[in-house]
Amino acid sequence: MAMGMRRAAASLMLGGVVLLGPGADAQTSLIPVPPGHVKVTVEFRQAGQRAQSGIAGGTVIQVDPKGVTGSARVQAQESQRTVRQHIESFLLVQDGGEARLTVVEQVPEIVWFQQYAHRHRYITEAVVFRQVGTFLAVRPTILPDKRIRVKITPQISYRSDQGDGTISLVEASTEVVVQRGQPITIGGTDGRGEVLREFLLGYERVHQANHVSIVLTAESP
Repeated sequence: MAMGMRRAAASLMLGGVVLLGPGADAQTSLIPVPPGHVKVTVEFRQAGQRAQSGIAGGTVIQVDPKGVTGSARVQAQESQRTVRQHIESFLLVQDGGEARLTVVEQVPEIVWFQQYAHRHRYITEAVVFRQVGTFLAVRPTILPDKRIRVKITPQISYRSDQGDGTISLVEASTEVVVQRGQPITIGGTDGRGEVLREFLLGYERVHQANHVSIVLTAESP
């Protein structure tokens, strides 16, 4: 089993929000969290299959006084090696503020998003998506007793012949209350949440991964 790690970029800077992206190094995790702020770590965990070949088998040789006779057998085998990868983004957000994290800049399949947006009356039948990107809006709130409430709202941006736009899928928002520094899985490609599952399926297709899940950790002073 192989382990990999790389950083992914957060996408936007909103009032009072500092986003740490690919320019940050390993010392990013050591940056102190200022009073009144929350550091949110969003981690995409993914597993994929990679083929590896090898040689297995054996030989059978018989020896008699007249010389060497017999047969040889060599069998080639191919197996699948599971490759796991963790991709992290760090967001430093004011208490009660909001930051937006990119999931996929451009999803490869947009039919589901078109149908969902129309079904929930975000768009009319006249609007046809040509391109869709997926995001998570993250809003943390510091609570007493070393707890943090985090609201996650899926968002999509789209391009169409009628113009561009952004839609917050408010009916698919999720709120979790966690202890400071406690990792929590908020969704996965095998999960029940329809919207977040589709977001991560798009991520899975773009990154050629399997069994993608998203883990969130919130920290505050």
